[in-house]
Amino acid sequence: MYKILRVIFCLLAVACAAVTIFIFIYFGMWGFVPLGLGVIFALLMFASKNRQESDELKKNPPPPTGDFITGRVNKDEDNK
Repeated sequence: MYKILRVIFCLLAVACAAVTIFIFIYFGMWGFVPLGLGVIFALLMFASKNRQESDELKKNPPPPTGDFITGRVNKDEDNK
């Protein structure tokens, strides 16, 4: 679901950025409205990206790598 939201927010942010130029030219300061919306959509895109990555880490945690005391953990030792 977060992948779909990322794509949607990205498209909305790009559309707002494209419209901003024309609104600044023809309507002056009203160009800050789509500029602000574009920033909000970009922030939502990055938030959904971070949320997607954290959910993927919860579902598939990385294998243990050991620490500075025990050293590297072999894959065979994980199954014992």
